[in-house]
Amino acid sequence: MSTEIITTNQLSKFYGSIRGIHEVSIKVPAGGVGFLGPNGAGKTTLIRTLLGILRPTKGTANVLGYDIKSRINEVRDRIGYIPEFNTSFIPDMTAMKFVAFCGRMNGLAHSESKQRASDSLYYVGLGEERYRKLGTFSLGMKQKVKLASALVHDPEIIIADEPTNGLDPTGRNQMLELIRNLQTDQGKHVILSSHLLRDVEQTTDYAIVFSEGEILAQGNIKQLTSGRRSSISVKVKFNEEHFLNNLKDKGFEVWEEGGFIEVKRVNDTENAIFRAANETSTEIRYLGSRSSTLEDVFVDLFRNKEGIQ
Repeated sequence: MSTEIITTNQLSKFYGSIRGIHEVSIKVPAGGVGFLGPNGAGKTTLIRTLLGILRPTKGTANVLGYDIKSRINEVRDRIGYIPEFNTSFIPDMTAMKFVAFCGRMNGLAHSESKQRASDSLYYVGLGEERYRKLGTFSLGMKQKVKLASALVHDPEIIIADEPTNGLDPTGRNQMLELIRNLQTDQGKHVILSSHLLRDVEQTTDYAIVFSEGEILAQGNIKQLTSGRRSSISVKVKFNEEHFLNNLKDKGFEVWEEGGFIEVKRVNDTENAIFRAANETSTEIRYLGSRSSTLEDVFVDLFRNKEGIQ
């Protein structure tokens, strides 16, 4: 049985002459997946195309084995969608009524929609506030209501589009914890679309990087980060410029970042650093290992794309 929950082949969407996505071919694995890229990179266009909100210009896509052109109702039944904006909220409606209404829209009977609305609101931490009007809710609470409405019909896939936008640190951490729990506790497949690299890195195992409507890279996050700019971080005192030049003359890749001198890890890097310090009469005040992060991958990808050395 295939482990991919979504596959696309040469999927494209144009708005007249403007490219939304162009020949996107991906295989989205089960579990947690991040759609990563700057605003306008094509992430939301792809999501809306998969949901049937937008009709593709060309190409094909399947969600859990259902073709998005001929079986879109089956696709929607199996996806819970958290849109980026709060345009659907009615201020005088209670959270309970709103989530129950979303359940009815997804085919649940009246009594079932009420019970599942209550369960979903309790799950996201709004059980005690479920009869409050939405107009009195904070932004963080509204984001949780959106999550509850996406869960009410018990979908297999949750797609969250920028779910932490505008949240304070506490609200952001709560939302990310809920997203992680959906995978670990509820067994849901989660697609997190975000321009925030740390959100993706904290909640998913696989990333697909978008740029200008195309796929720049995709793969398991551990595989993407392994071997990329893994470095030794150094702080020195005295003769820093001579120390840097000594390492560069020896063929090491050296750069400065976050107040540290970073030396790309190759064979015998540590010994080379100590030799350079000795030869230039430089005092080493700190030396430590720095693992590559998704941010490093992101920066390298866009640097290479733009031809920046």
